[in-house]
Amino acid sequence: MTITMFVSRNYRRLIRSQREKEEDKRRQRFRNKLIHICDHVLIAFIVLIVVVTTVSLAIVLSPKQELIRTHPNILVVIADDLGYNDVGYQGHGDIKTPYIDRLASSSIILQRHYTQPMCSPSRAALFTGRYPFRYGMGGSRAIYYGSKHGLDISEYLLPQALKTADYKTYLIGKWHLGFAGWDMTPTRRGFDYFYGTYGGSTTYKSHQSYEGPRSGKGYDLFEDIASDQGDTKVNHTIIKDPNGTFSELLFTEKAVQIIEEAFPVNDEDQGDGADKNENEDKPKPIFMVMSYQNPHAPITPMDEDVAQNEDIENENRRKMAAMITSLDYGVGRITSALEKTHQLNNTIIIFLSDNGGHLMMPSGESLGSSNLPFRGAKCTLYEGGVRTPAFIKIPHLITPGQVNSSVKYDGLFHISDWFPTIVSLAQLDPRLLKKELQFQDDKKPYLDGIDHSETFKQLLDETQKAEAPRDHVVLDIDPVFNQAAIIKGKYKLIVGKAAFMDFDQVYPLIDDNSIQNEDIVVNASYYKISPNISQQMRAYAETQTKYAADPLKCLNLDCMTKDKLLFDLSWDVTESNDLSWRFSAETDELYETLRTYSNRNHKPVEPKFFEDQNEEAKKDDVWTPWLLNSTEV
Repeated sequence: MTITMFVSRNYRRLIRSQREKEEDKRRQRFRNKLIHICDHVLIAFIVLIVVVTTVSLAIVLSPKQELIRTHPNILVVIADDLGYNDVGYQGHGDIKTPYIDRLASSSIILQRHYTQPMCSPSRAALFTGRYPFRYGMGGSRAIYYGSKHGLDISEYLLPQALKTADYKTYLIGKWHLGFAGWDMTPTRRGFDYFYGTYGGSTTYKSHQSYEGPRSGKGYDLFEDIASDQGDTKVNHTIIKDPNGTFSELLFTEKAVQIIEEAFPVNDEDQGDGADKNENEDKPKPIFMVMSYQNPHAPITPMDEDVAQNEDIENENRRKMAAMITSLDYGVGRITSALEKTHQLNNTIIIFLSDNGGHLMMPSGESLGSSNLPFRGAKCTLYEGGVRTPAFIKIPHLITPGQVNSSVKYDGLFHISDWFPTIVSLAQLDPRLLKKELQFQDDKKPYLDGIDHSETFKQLLDETQKAEAPRDHVVLDIDPVFNQAAIIKGKYKLIVGKAAFMDFDQVYPLIDDNSIQNEDIVVNASYYKISPNISQQMRAYAETQTKYAADPLKCLNLDCMTKDKLLFDLSWDVTESNDLSWRFSAETDELYETLRTYSNRNHKPVEPKFFEDQNEEAKKDDVWTPWLLNSTEV
């Protein structure tokens, strides 16, 4: 091999080697660049996933869509005899309720919220989720002091259901569901704590029963604490109030105290508080029923509240407004306590009245309430007696504090619907509830109440149409007192007698015939009714035990009078135009629906409902349970 050939060969090898090294470098640079790009792409992809996930969660958990992620606190505020036209947010009244209106402004307002025509049956429906006529509490009757009658202890109540989710349960204010036996009192019916009155009508400062000669006076203000052994009597205390404090002030301050003790807050705590102290045990959720006495008779407002309503000329209306001002102040104090303890955004707030406004006493004395634009009042099956103001504020459904963010719901809603709706919103495990809540032996739903929680979700979702789950509501079936009513769609059927105390006028009659009809519409509740109607009402009040039929034999509609009134509520809210003669098919259909209910699981009111007071019920002028348990009744 010549030298030239050797050099040439090695040169080519050298060149090839250099080229291979350059190629390797290029490959390595490409791989590094590719890895770098992939790293950026991967990071960008991860960021994209995080962003998408965050946005998705924000959408899913947006204020307009989420109900509650954990067991929320639940506050139910019950006003007593509050008229449909007695709150400011309705927009057509002269009574100002700024604190109630503030809550309503970010709530779902129930335009067709129906109750029973009187307090005890309404409260029974709320707590049982069932129509009161099923367990002997139908009709326009309250449970009087000294009566052995009360809510059947076999009924499963809402606070009992909530305790399966470890709720702490409180009842502040009026019970009015019987107290003959200790097992009929609140802390034996699911409430951990009770502070208030057993009966239904007491004076505001002296806390004496207020039912006239039927029961006489007796003290009624107690504190009961449930014990582990279930013996309420051991923890029963008479609340002494020597200073004569107004009951609404006592009830409000007790509620504020409970809230602040249940959710203690340090001075340095800020924000919502929902993410604080993750390592600490979270306080138990509370279920509190604020059962105010206001504005139930006797109408005895505080002087400062009367002064706040001095612009109202009529004295009766001004006093009524003052009673409601005090109620409104209490709602404001409790709302502030929830804000202070960072619980307002974790609390479902429900506001309602137990029945329509009470326009007058049997004597004809005007009480100053107003149910306009509806006909009738408390104790009647007309709209004014059973259609009440109500709303529900659910955190995260409507942005708190947002102006004009309320939503109006026009579907039928009965007071019994609160039971299943609250159970659903509280996210209770149905497996922990009493099995009877699911089905009866005949496969019929045990509850008459219908869950509206999904409807509430749909109301705030613009992409969905809110479906009303209830197509009819039975207002009452009471063959003994000859009254029954049902609403289905736009039609309302009343059978028998619509008014318990002969108060069935479109608007109250007045003595001064010179006043024009327009004035009557605006000022209906201000005037006394005519003397002849007053005499009828007084006579009726003196014969409370006069039954329409034999109470032991009258079990359904068959023994009632066949008088029927059919109204189209879509245009006749004053229920002035009977259409039963024109729409006989619709009338018959509604009547047969009523008959179905009256023939199934219907328990008539017992005669002992109106028996005279038991002297043992009032010891040393203090009302107290006088039986160990209701089995002695």
